[in-house]
Amino acid sequence: MKKTLIAIASGLLFSTLFYNQNLGINILLFAIIAITTVFMIHKKARRPEVYINAGLYLAASFFVFSVNSTLSIITSIVTFIIFSGSISGFKNSVYAQWFNGIYQLMVGAIHQLTSKKEKITSTKKYNLGFIIGTIALVVTILIIFIALYGSVNPILGSWLSKIDLSFFSLSWVITTVMGYLLVNNLLSIAECDILTNVDRNAPTLLKARKIDDHIEQKIAKEQLLGSVLMIALNVLILLFIALDMSYVLSNPLSDAVTLSKTVHEGVTALIASIVIAITIILILFRGNLNFYKKSKKLRKLTYAWIFLNIAIILLTAYKNYVYSDGFGLTYKRIGVFIYLALCISGMVTTYFKIAKKHNFLFMIQANTRIAFIIMIVISSFSWDRTITKQNLNQVAHPDIPYLLSMSDNTADLLYAFAKANPEKATNQSYIDTEYERRLQRLSNQSWQEKTLQGMLNSKITSNEIQNSQI
Repeated sequence: MKKTLIAIASGLLFSTLFYNQNLGINILLFAIIAITTVFMIHKKARRPEVYINAGLYLAASFFVFSVNSTLSIITSIVTFIIFSGSISGFKNSVYAQWFNGIYQLMVGAIHQLTSKKEKITSTKKYNLGFIIGTIALVVTILIIFIALYGSVNPILGSWLSKIDLSFFSLSWVITTVMGYLLVNNLLSIAECDILTNVDRNAPTLLKARKIDDHIEQKIAKEQLLGSVLMIALNVLILLFIALDMSYVLSNPLSDAVTLSKTVHEGVTALIASIVIAITIILILFRGNLNFYKKSKKLRKLTYAWIFLNIAIILLTAYKNYVYSDGFGLTYKRIGVFIYLALCISGMVTTYFKIAKKHNFLFMIQANTRIAFIIMIVISSFSWDRTITKQNLNQVAHPDIPYLLSMSDNTADLLYAFAKANPEKATNQSYIDTEYERRLQRLSNQSWQEKTLQGMLNSKITSNEIQNSQI
């Protein structure tokens, strides 16, 4: 009964927050409601793992309020699904929690009702859910028959025509029902048993197998082959690093075309080389070689190769930084930094895979968790504003048309720049129009749609108006 009342109240709050509203502070408020109700209803969910996912979900929802970018909205939805999946699957990996969260949010209540394991604790013949469902069914059928009889009987039809139902909104009802079903499924613990059990019970450590003379000879050959290969690859990568260092120290900004090609095309080749490097290491250390006593030399060579690969990644990141600092930030150049961060995480987890004798599943679980954290971190930035600020303040001749192609979240920055630098600002009239349009949109926002940046812009604008009147 308590859960039903909370679900109904949450459904009404859901429609209040989201019906005919854009996304803003309403997502943050819903996150607070969802997290609070889950911990109120399910004491078993009060575990460190679930608290962590709840904190990540709350942070991602706050970024929708503070940043309000498409990425922050997507991240908030993803973290909500993972938080939902962690309620029952707190011991699972991120991707299992994702699938489990989708399953719970779609059919959680149905799963709980049909589960044979659910214990009946109530001795009451009727519960609140049954009463509400019965009333809704009876009212719906009555409305249908009244409409049918009204079309046949003119007197009844005239009475019905005088009833004003303009206050009634079917879309509002649908939104409320959606909110109720969403929260009701969230509060009904359910998991996709096959997926969660397989993921939960899957080992991440390799097991030593019994080695006879024939297998030991085979392992010795693999160890020798691996050592020769790693020596050759380490020599090659040291030569590459030396040449790359000489290029970095030779003022790469003097040749923008070469620098651009080195960064953008080089990243594709780098990622391919990292994938090949990790694949080679996984093949070498796929089984008994991990427990071979004479593989110490091969391990050291492999560790050296991993750290040298990380050095190349850092060099590429520096070249991308030099390029971005000299010619301005773009989303593609920011994407390069993100790709390089993922490459480093892949190399680090490969090191731990060898050092701790983990299997491939460990790498999947670790890297999906890292990618999830990176997604949350990058969603905390307003990249439109970061790019605009960087390019307007640091670049001698900023690409104004490129900056204008972004969202109107940067309208105030471009407007201020145009006023301070009229000789550099092209499309002055367009900048003024976009700025006025943004102010108009902010003034028409409801409280559910408010964002932190919009509130700051509104405050600055009101102060400017007061100062001009003085």
